[in-house]
Amino acid sequence: MKLTIFIFYVLFFFSFKSFTQTTLIFKYDCSSSVEVTQISVYLNYSNNKIELLNDTIRKFENSLSVPAEETDYILSVEFEYKTKSENSKSKKKTKDYSFKEKLDYPFTLIGNETYIEINARFFRNDWEKKESGRIDIIKYYPANHNLDIKYLSEMKGDEFYKAPFFMLKNNSSDTIYGQYHPNYFWGTISFLEDSVWSRDYFGGLDYNFGGRSPLFPDSVTLAWVGSFGWQNELPKRHYKYTLLYMTDKNIEEKKLLEKNNFIWRAEIKKYYRLIYEFDVE
Repeated sequence: MKLTIFIFYVLFFFSFKSFTQTTLIFKYDCSSSVEVTQISVYLNYSNNKIELLNDTIRKFENSLSVPAEETDYILSVEFEYKTKSENSKSKKKTKDYSFKEKLDYPFTLIGNETYIEINARFFRNDWEKKESGRIDIIKYYPANHNLDIKYLSEMKGDEFYKAPFFMLKNNSSDTIYGQYHPNYFWGTISFLEDSVWSRDYFGGLDYNFGGRSPLFPDSVTLAWVGSFGWQNELPKRHYKYTLLYMTDKNIEEKKLLEKNNFIWRAEIKKYYRLIYEFDVE
């Protein structure tokens, strides 16, 4: 009897694990500066092949489910486009040139991701005077570090940096880095209204902040909404502050492939999502 129960639970565990799914969000955008003729994006793993996109459109977004288990993937992207070249003798005459670029980009999912984003962008790089393709694979995980966060109701903002402010204390052995700037922690805020969460508010973003340090173990720093805060007078509501951060063990992995007429840039990012709910009375 005990053996039967044990076998049942083993089968149930592996059956449940095989049906567990993770959401994958795919986003594609091609700027008007590039004349796209065909875009094909596929996700290959084991003996499976998922078509994410195969079209001539400029913008696309979709979500799908992938197995929530440790899996090695290859993201295959094929991008066909045209460029125009002016005749050196007569600038009024132009000639179309067609190109086809391909990138195979491997990555691994552990299986405990809350969701995954794959972003593909194509644009004209005016600085390099070449077409460019950028691939971002973003993996999101629940916050599993010993971080304390507290809403600082007594701390008021001003015309430059608005409330709300939060104290962030690192009780872990990892160094914590911000999502947009390694030394600053800028999150989003939403509020509950009629049992429904509002959209996330972020505000302005400025990468040109200097000074400060990342959040070292056993240290404290401030976190707020966007680069400049949200609003100084918060109405009485129930709020949710969401902060994405990285650790020193998962800094971005980057790949750069530059050709005569095209530049590929690909990055893998790994973020932890800290969610904190609080009330303004």
